[in-house]
Amino acid sequence: MKVHPLEQFYKENVNRLKEQMRKQEKERSEQLKKQVREEQKALYEKKLQESKEARRRELHLIQDELTRITEQAESLKAQIDRALREKEA
Repeated sequence: MKVHPLEQFYKENVNRLKEQMRKQEKERSEQLKKQVREEQKALYEKKLQESKEARRRELHLIQDELTRITEQAESLKAQIDRALREKEA
């Protein structure tokens, strides 16, 4: 059975169109995956930066507290030394 040229032309074009559609769908899928990866990376980097900033603030507060305690200890030592000198005098 011989295939009519128009039928052959139709089948070839349909197959080519289907292949083109599959290719476009694959490209869209890859683009979407790439976009999701980039968004996840940006979100991870943002959370990491926020975490680092929170840690920096926490360390700064600890340093301030240690400075305050040290100053109190030095002041208390000076008071004790004065009291001992006054007692000896």
